[in-house]
Amino acid sequence: MAVIFIFFAIALGAAAAIFSNAHGQLYYGTSWAVSACETAPLFCGHPEYLAYAAGGCLVLGLGAALGGALSS
Repeated sequence: MAVIFIFFAIALGAAAAIFSNAHGQLYYGTSWAVSACETAPLFCGHPEYLAYAAGGCLVLGLGAALGGALSS
């Protein structure tokens, strides 16, 4: 269970980084950034939402791993 949460944390963190970069590249009209921001304008405008979710998944994953290690 812990591995799944940590995987989601990594995936959400990568998505936050991509949308943050897309928001910065939107001014220059980069095609991939325009496409990404048209697809998900909420995450393009607020990539911190994905980062918060990544932090929550990381806390849950590390808590589950620590709980599993301490219960054995």
